[in-house]
Amino acid sequence: MCPLPESNQEAAKIKKPLTLAEVKTLVFDKWTKSMDKLNLDQKRLIVYLSKFTKVEDAQKAREVVNELINKYNLSEEHAVMLVNILPEKEDEIKAYLYKDYPLLTQADYKEMLNLLRALKE
Repeated sequence: MCPLPESNQEAAKIKKPLTLAEVKTLVFDKWTKSMDKLNLDQKRLIVYLSKFTKVEDAQKAREVVNELINKYNLSEEHAVMLVNILPEKEDEIKAYLYKDYPLLTQADYKEMLNLLRALKE
């Protein structure tokens, strides 16, 4: 997991898609110690991440992203998207990926679904 950048210039150099679990870990580690000093947008981000992050373990989420990239040659953006939304059916995965990855087989979709289901456990 990449550390938070110290400045806006450093942040501009880092262009890496993060799962919601990774963002939640970074934000909570940095901001929850001083909740009373946060502005409204920061508080809203914390509420959003608390509600919509489906995977709690950021490291496990990143491992699944890497496996999707390596095994199925997905882009990092597509792999992160799948981990963030955690589709529940093969057809949902196919709807997200078919346009960019038309050569994936039904067996590939089934394996991806099993991999993503393991994150819920």
